[in-house]
Amino acid sequence: MDADVSPVSDAHEPEFLTRLGRLFPAWQSLKGYNVAALTGDISAGLVVALVVIPSAISYADLAHCSPVSGLYAALGGMIAYALFASSRHVVAGPDAAIAILVGATVGPMAEGDPGRTVALATWLALLAAVILMAAAWLRLGAAADFLSAPVMLGFMNGAAVVILVSQLGKLSGIKLHQENSLMKLLEWLGSLGSAHALTLALGLAGVAALAGLRRGLPKVPGSIIVFAIAMIAGRCIDFTAWGMQVIGTVDTRLPSPVPPELSLTEIGRLVVAALGLAMLVFPEGVLLGRAVASRKGYEIDPNRELVALSLANLAAGLFRSFSVGASQSRTLLSVTTGGRTPLVSVFASGLLVAFVVLLAPWIATLPTVAIASILVYTAITLIDVTEYRRLRGKHRASARLALFTSIGVVAFGVLPGILVGVVLSLLRLIRHISHPPDSVLGRAPGQSALVDRSDDPAVQSIPGLVVYRFLGPLVFANARYFIARLGQIIAGEPTPVRHVILDARAITDIDVTAAEELQNYGRQLRERGISIAIAKANRPLRRAALRLGLDHAFAEGRYFPRLSDAVAEFERRGSPPVS
Repeated sequence: MDADVSPVSDAHEPEFLTRLGRLFPAWQSLKGYNVAALTGDISAGLVVALVVIPSAISYADLAHCSPVSGLYAALGGMIAYALFASSRHVVAGPDAAIAILVGATVGPMAEGDPGRTVALATWLALLAAVILMAAAWLRLGAAADFLSAPVMLGFMNGAAVVILVSQLGKLSGIKLHQENSLMKLLEWLGSLGSAHALTLALGLAGVAALAGLRRGLPKVPGSIIVFAIAMIAGRCIDFTAWGMQVIGTVDTRLPSPVPPELSLTEIGRLVVAALGLAMLVFPEGVLLGRAVASRKGYEIDPNRELVALSLANLAAGLFRSFSVGASQSRTLLSVTTGGRTPLVSVFASGLLVAFVVLLAPWIATLPTVAIASILVYTAITLIDVTEYRRLRGKHRASARLALFTSIGVVAFGVLPGILVGVVLSLLRLIRHISHPPDSVLGRAPGQSALVDRSDDPAVQSIPGLVVYRFLGPLVFANARYFIARLGQIIAGEPTPVRHVILDARAITDIDVTAAEELQNYGRQLRERGISIAIAKANRPLRRAALRLGLDHAFAEGRYFPRLSDAVAEFERRGSPPVS
């Protein structure tokens, strides 16, 4: 826990300061602020600013926006998030995965028009802000717990491949026309013979330099070094004379508010994309905030994080830039370099403004291949093969889900790929609910305890008795499966079955459809001379069953709080009376 920023009692705090703390959670983290914390925040802010400058410009390219849009996105996102977030350490700003989703949405709609690209990206950020604020108002912060980790892994790996392919043309000096990643890769392979040799050489040198710096000096952000060298080289060398592309003139004027420039059709397409952005921004932000807060000994409010992420996107939109989210790399960098409070983002924003004002001409002469090399290397590092192998070793079905999501992102596009992963997750969930695991219990010779018959070949059923354990709720989606499984088990017993005991300890609920199906099946079994008893039903199940008219199933002699009592009753009396 951070000892340098100690909380101060609120007992004698003026009312206006208490209200200020509710409106701006960052205020709470500044209580007890001291020189040691200030020193750490300033040093962390400097490092974050140095890292965010090349990444913001690079991610602006992914979003099909101008370089200054990335800087304004970082500026607005960092300040707004820092003021309103409950996390003291998370740094917001442009993100590679978010930028690639923005670019995949606005690129085809803008049709190469820079003005329309800015307007579309801006509206997309504003719509994402509205959706995130609505989620906060509905208090959906806890929904982050239910998002599928394999889908997130598959999306990140797929997005990394999309980023890599998107930069191949700029890395080699080839102008590519295809939008789809697979088609673009094929186009690039077919055009390699026309690559600009010097551009390709410098691009590969940049990638090699980044890899070497990471291996030899892992604590030094390699992108800063490559970016700085490229900026200095751009001021000393006329790269255009060598046939190479540079960033060009950068307009640093503060953007004006967004005019209503869109048709209803365009707004509909943007709303769908904004939903995808919210699905991406929200879980990453909340999960990152929780991880850092746990490490630092405090808790965050997921709904407050939704508000902060919404306002960060609102600020980015008002600055006429693109959507932002929580940045894992910059957050961890801030923590490891001494950052203690949200002032890290404020200091980094101030340095960012100074950079935009003083060094705009340096950006103009920056060779685009330098940005491409940074993005290509970033994409390579984002591909998490280790985590995929770990997931495959633990759960092959989850690994397949991650792989299919990655394939969907690369083959169909970012947003359709995310939807592929979500749909596959829902299908897995439906499959699990409709076909939950079950077991048939029996006894090993000389033993009294009941165990799963599949665990040990020596375990045999009790003659005339089936003890069936169903591991899931009984609902409309699995009622017929339950009946079919129990029918198969009864039919497969070596001796005629006279009695069935349902071990209901793992059945958490029952709905009206399942109740009606089971009533009908129970009558069929009784007509065949087979009686039924229930054992160890939990209280929620009993209440639901009684509410649905299954009182007779819990009558005396048919319901037993302990499974052993139900079995003992059968062995004492044989099958109970069938009525």
